[in-house]
Amino acid sequence: HPGWPVLVVVISTFMLEDLAIIGAALLAASEKMAPGIAFFAVCLGMFIGDTALYLLGRAALVWPKLRRKIRHPIIQKQVQPLRNSPWKQLMLIRCMPGLRTFGYIACGLARVPATPFCFANLASIIAWASALFITTYLLGRQFGEQLHEWMWFLLPFAIIAFIYTQRRARQSMEEAA
Repeated sequence: HPGWPVLVVVISTFMLEDLAIIGAALLAASEKMAPGIAFFAVCLGMFIGDTALYLLGRAALVWPKLRRKIRHPIIQKQVQPLRNSPWKQLMLIRCMPGLRTFGYIACGLARVPATPFCFANLASIIAWASALFITTYLLGRQFGEQLHEWMWFLLPFAIIAFIYTQRRARQSMEEAA
């Protein structure tokens, strides 16, 4: 069914959204999925995931047991800047891979109103996903034929390298906090 790849892209954004953007762009570049549908699926998945984290932060305001579970120095450090300038902070959070999960929970804890959060989040999603999607799509169209033989062999190494750099970035931010 043609809906399965879309569902896979949406769900994959919940795990590693940058990798999901790259994967969707490569699917589009190889003509396995229409570029517009691939881009929409990525943006939809990112928006759903970010909103769920925001709602988790909001729920922690009324549920003390949950609030104790999500106490983390990185989250607490982001609450005040989010209260002062949510648009600017949301744009920065989107560009910093280690801050995303913590940042959207902090938005809820900072009581950022839902409407500004949704608009700022959507703007940051479109900006970030567009840049990464278009770059990957164009490179995939240009070099796809040459790399096709190596793609499946290199993919596991690329995933491991990506996860490793994400964890290192998060650890260095935690140590700084």
